[in-house]
Amino acid sequence: MSLPHILLGLTATPTSGYELKQKFDTTLRHFWFAELSQLYPALKKLVKEGLAEVETMPSEKGPDKKLYLRTAAGREELLKWLSTGPGTAPLRHPYLAQVFFLNEHQSHEQAIKFMEDLLTRIKGTCQTLQAIEDGWKDEDGGYPNQLNDDDFFTQLTLDAGLRVNKAYIEWCETSLERLKARAEK
Repeated sequence: MSLPHILLGLTATPTSGYELKQKFDTTLRHFWFAELSQLYPALKKLVKEGLAEVETMPSEKGPDKKLYLRTAAGREELLKWLSTGPGTAPLRHPYLAQVFFLNEHQSHEQAIKFMEDLLTRIKGTCQTLQAIEDGWKDEDGGYPNQLNDDDFFTQLTLDAGLRVNKAYIEWCETSLERLKARAEK
């Protein structure tokens, strides 16, 4: 998956860099993270390549606001990317790398504390996603299968986020049981 392609998907209507960051933080955060410092260079490159255009608008709160909109060539590039098939690059989970090296502590108690902290964090993420789903269900009687196309495909990513986090919760709980059993030996 590439940030420029995601930005092309998000700029179907004129959108500011700040609004794009908000979309990442609210809608995309369970599967893609981007800093504001990454967004502006990527947007600038899309404009340079003719895949997006930028319009400057006066702002009530300071400097002029730049609104980005993908061009017809940008939409073609997005469709080309979507046609390449699923991107299945390996995911990076820093906590799994940390688990890999937990033996360096030489302390079951430290490993148990790490896993308990991890479980708490993943449960928090899962609760956040569940709250989004619950709110959506309350607001839209067509949830999930009768949503409009834009919302339907967004919901599929929410469903994936919930399922993945629930699987990691189960893994953490099982790992904790195993660690505690080792500590008792």
